[in-house]
Amino acid sequence: MLAKQTEINQGIEGQRTAYEDVMREQQRQKEQQQKVFISEEQKLQLASARQLIQRKSFSWNRMISDLEGYVPKNTRIMSIKVDEIANAGEGVEARVEVKAIGTTAAEMTEMMANLVKSGGLFVVGNTGQETMTENGETPFTLSLTYNPRGGGQ
Repeated sequence: MLAKQTEINQGIEGQRTAYEDVMREQQRQKEQQQKVFISEEQKLQLASARQLIQRKSFSWNRMISDLEGYVPKNTRIMSIKVDEIANAGEGVEARVEVKAIGTTAAEMTEMMANLVKSGGLFVVGNTGQETMTENGETPFTLSLTYNPRGGGQ
């Protein structure tokens, strides 16, 4: 009887050891999977993105809506690219690249003049005009700084 009990205790102890080994291995694998290496710049970008999400302070819809009023009638926006979003005092500020195409070369100048009248909502930076397309339209690029708290129409 004592031998049987000793044998059962050894079996239980063996199973307990095996269970603990499996649990340690699962924990090691879990920790290994969680190790994601990101650079300092990526950490800063991630922190900034989290802040923006938490505060919901940058609205793409609002930016597009704000921009729409300054686009000349015969100009089409081809793309809008947000290069950078940064905290600026109480709000946010975004560097935006707008690629557009106008029926004349003067439409780029007209759009720039319209944006200057935005009261600080948009600030025009670098600009570029490409060669006229086959159908006579003129593509251009504007680099803007968008500040939703800067003003408006």
